[in-house]
Amino acid sequence: MKVKEFLVDFKNEEILNVKDLELSNELENEYVNLLNEFFNREVEDRDIVLEDLDKEKGFLYKLMCEWFENEFVVNNELGLVWYEYSLEDLFRDNFGKDDSEFNFGFGLFEIEDINKKLYGDDWDKE
Repeated sequence: MKVKEFLVDFKNEEILNVKDLELSNELENEYVNLLNEFFNREVEDRDIVLEDLDKEKGFLYKLMCEWFENEFVVNNELGLVWYEYSLEDLFRDNFGKDDSEFNFGFGLFEIEDINKKLYGDDWDKE
């Protein structure tokens, strides 16, 4: 999976579900405009690598933190508001080789390797 492909997929999924957010027409339009502006950025056309998920210097980690910390997203509770769902969960669900019901099927990396990038090399699954 390419970096740009992930960004476009994420943006399109958010736009697809925007009606479920029950925002006013004005806020809905502002959110869609923000999604388009943020996720239509120019990025290197390359495959996603495990280092992109690194909590210290990963491109996707930093980018998605920037998104979920966006003032509009935070003020309108449009980020990761699901019960105990995190950016880490999002990455595992999108990129992990896992047969769980939440996996979106990209299956790029082992869950243990993702966790090490998110929590550090000394991460212990127990």
